[in-house]
Amino acid sequence: MLQQTWTSRCLMKFYAVVAASPASWESHKIAERIEQRILNSNPVMEAFGNACTLRNNNSSRFGKFIQLQLNRAQQMTGAAVQTYLLEKTRVACQASSERNFHIFYQICKGASEDERLQWHLPEGAAFSWLPNPERSLEEDCFEVTREAMLHLGIDTPTQNNIFKVRRKATPLMFGRDDG
Repeated sequence: MLQQTWTSRCLMKFYAVVAASPASWESHKIAERIEQRILNSNPVMEAFGNACTLRNNNSSRFGKFIQLQLNRAQQMTGAAVQTYLLEKTRVACQASSERNFHIFYQICKGASEDERLQWHLPEGAAFSWLPNPERSLEEDCFEVTREAMLHLGIDTPTQNNIFKVRRKATPLMFGRDDG
């Protein structure tokens, strides 16, 4: 778990305990559900927004702002998470010893044979936008990302649409590297 994820969890837990009324078990449960939804967003954001760079195997290429929402009694009733991609150019270009966003490697390593067919990913294909595929990282766990997406309400058909490689994509981004 990333340091920022752990810090966010500790701060949310602290606020939930301090702000919750000792007599209100329901407000404690609501705070726990909100905390879990926020934490479930982390594997998804890390897959789609983190990359292996020269300095860090799991470098965040996105920003995240969490706003906790409180009622008049200062009990947590909701949260809004704003995310933004910091480095869009990484999709098309990386430094020679860096990797693209984790999600691309997760898909190539974790997709079943049926999913590969459905998503137009040939087995063993080398793509120009996936440099250094031999670097296997802990962050390459596709099932963790898919499970987190389900917990956030992104159903399997929607996931399939997200993971599908479009046939009309530009050669720069999705062309095979027959090198």
